[in-house]
Amino acid sequence: MSLKTLLLGLLIGAFSMLYATDELNGTRDINSSDKIIFLYIDSDTCEFCRKLDKMLDEPKVAEVLEKHFIIKRELLNEDLELPKGLPLPYGTPTVYFLDIEEEAVIEPMRGEKTEQELLDFLNEAVDEYNRMKSREKKQSKSFFQKLFGN
Repeated sequence: MSLKTLLLGLLIGAFSMLYATDELNGTRDINSSDKIIFLYIDSDTCEFCRKLDKMLDEPKVAEVLEKHFIIKRELLNEDLELPKGLPLPYGTPTVYFLDIEEEAVIEPMRGEKTEQELLDFLNEAVDEYNRMKSREKKQSKSFFQKLFGN
């Protein structure tokens, strides 16, 4: 067996091990979703929720939501099950901004907001989410980056 064949076999084996390790650790799917979960806790009797509903349809807000968010709505009741680690809502409306693994991106938005305050929350969530993804990309290096340190 030649030295080239041996080295090629070792490289392929190392690549396979790194690939399998990344897959098991979940780092391979970091970019599986580029959207933030907008988890909206609502109540049928909440007048501020109806105001927020109208705001979500405003052109500037709707554009940001369409581009960066997946909206999920849950009713505040005794059956409400929040992702592990999230604080309970103090009331409605409460909006949680979550990544694909249902981890909080920023603190929840609670109560009545103006359109500009809502836009500020949305933009803060997008900025923080992008920072989180950037950190994850730095931690998840390619095979050759791991092998050669670049």
